[in-house]
Amino acid sequence: MNDINEYIKYYTDIIDTKLCTDLINENFTYKHSTYSSNTAIKKIKRNRVIAEDYWIRESDKLFLNLKNVYEKVINIYKKNFSSLEINNLTDFRITKYQVGGFMSKHVDNIHHSHGQNYGYPQLTGLLFLNDNYEGGEILISGKCFKTKAGSALIFPSNFIFPHEVLEVTKGVRYSITCWIL
Repeated sequence: MNDINEYIKYYTDIIDTKLCTDLINENFTYKHSTYSSNTAIKKIKRNRVIAEDYWIRESDKLFLNLKNVYEKVINIYKKNFSSLEINNLTDFRITKYQVGGFMSKHVDNIHHSHGQNYGYPQLTGLLFLNDNYEGGEILISGKCFKTKAGSALIFPSNFIFPHEVLEVTKGVRYSITCWIL
């Protein structure tokens, strides 16, 4: 059996600086993140996420740029896993974590989310737009990543890969998530 860390891939220099800046400066209408809004989770008495997000859809001007970046990441990942077949991508969720922001430990084995495509994701793809903040590390299966601007993380979306974003202590952290079906 392979070490699970072999399935978590971190790539640098995936997104050019201009696209990162354009995404951060785009006038998105951010709303409080509701990633944990189902009724079973509402029984938990603590916040599961403190962040704001916006779904970048096909009608948004930077959608095609992001789709090209994700296709690049997927193609690099597939070189290690040749039997992987990709059918679709979800839209892109840009998340803004300000000081005190975080996302609690969870897994991405969702059937649908926020009006997204139906189907269980095979992979979770994360893009990181900046690194001028403190805190905000991402833990995946206990492995800690302090990500750089323009980098990407990709990993399977199942119970073996629980992940969380630690609290941002200074600055603002921007990332984009896509699920690969």
